[in-house]
Amino acid sequence: MVRVTGNFQSESPLHPKAFEVLSAAFESGWADPAKLSQASTKAAQLRNNALETIGKALAVSVDSIVPISPTSLGYFLGIQGLLLNSSTLIHGATDRKDVFAIAAKTPHQLLKSDLDGKLIAAENAGRNSVLALQIANAETGVIQKCDEIIADVNSDHIFLDATTSGIRVPLVDDFSTALFDSRSWYGPSGIGFLIVKKPSQWSNPLPHLNAAHPNLDVSLPLLLASAVALENFSAEVEDASTEARKFNEQLRSAFSQMADVDIAGSLNSSMPHMLSASFLNCNGEELLRAIQNDGYSVDSGSACTADNLEPSHVLAAMGVLTHGNIRITIHPDTTQVEIDGLISSVTKNVNQQRS
Repeated sequence: MVRVTGNFQSESPLHPKAFEVLSAAFESGWADPAKLSQASTKAAQLRNNALETIGKALAVSVDSIVPISPTSLGYFLGIQGLLLNSSTLIHGATDRKDVFAIAAKTPHQLLKSDLDGKLIAAENAGRNSVLALQIANAETGVIQKCDEIIADVNSDHIFLDATTSGIRVPLVDDFSTALFDSRSWYGPSGIGFLIVKKPSQWSNPLPHLNAAHPNLDVSLPLLLASAVALENFSAEVEDASTEARKFNEQLRSAFSQMADVDIAGSLNSSMPHMLSASFLNCNGEELLRAIQNDGYSVDSGSACTADNLEPSHVLAAMGVLTHGNIRITIHPDTTQVEIDGLISSVTKNVNQQRS
């Protein structure tokens, strides 16, 4: 695996085959697929092949795929495009800040979270509404019971946030739009994919001329690398998840033996490669730096506001400790030696802070 991140940080390492394609594509300087030259024709063929690969892996039609750059733009397009035909946005208290920003400018209803990170759905919230539903949380890895929430809320328009879950968790059948992030399958950052499954429920919220779908100018090298990463990840995901689950279980077991520790969500209902743990009487930033001094990179604070390490709104919504938090992401090339070393480092530094 080609490293572009610290060993336990959330930024995904680029798949080696995607790295090869990305390097070759930038070196070749692909032509504009929309033009009529020979080079442009080749570029258009490559683009179409990439979209077919992505459609097959995501189990969606090619016509429904809209490449997005940056990925965060997909929240606006996917949700706002449904809100043009609806009146109320319903979303979870553990959603990304991108969803909260949209909710701040429209009538909305917030679904609360329980201690395990599961959303508590409001029954029959209204047919004339949009449900924005995060399949798996980017900070804790907790996976929602999407079918149950959709049935309880009973909304006609559903936006699925699959930016964290990727293809590890299948999409539910009943949705209007969905958003994927290339990084979830170890593709390059800076590109995502909006799926418009029900175009009759969606209207393009961007200024446009005679275009039902946004025709965004995304980087062809990023698109090609993302498709290659996804194609290879599809074949590797089961083995990678099995190994990650084993390591995750070891981390949870070691941390749970310490006093005053909150581990967000259970392993059985969370992404196997993600873990969020909070330690009472510890400072998250100081703990992160101490662990880093031992040679292990982890994340701390909120997944959405890690730049200022503000208390996590996700952990606060769950009702668990918001301070002394570290977030661990297990990557495909993580080794047993690294896991053992991280456990020793966390245990040592937590005890030192508490003393």
